[in-house]
Amino acid sequence: MSLRLKSSEVQQNFGETVDRVMLEGDVVIERYGTPRVAMVEYGRYRRLVEAEKELLRVRLRQASEAASARAAHLPEDQIDELIERARTETSEEPSGA
Repeated sequence: MSLRLKSSEVQQNFGETVDRVMLEGDVVIERYGTPRVAMVEYGRYRRLVEAEKELLRVRLRQASEAASARAAHLPEDQIDELIERARTETSEEPSGA
């Protein structure tokens, strides 16, 4: 379970809070009783970021495979129509997008 501290405590004792993260684990920082941010050891942060990236890669692969499977069953004329529609929609997008 994460340690919970008030933001004012963390402001007054930042170095001590960092030490606690290193020794005891995650610290959730609350402001007005509401969790706002968390402090985690850097190695854990890197692992969380990598796990998130891997999850997104898996989801992208699954979406790509699903789209390819649907496209495999489309007749050529429908594929051409979808390509043309995508070209038209792309060229109609505002230049600031």
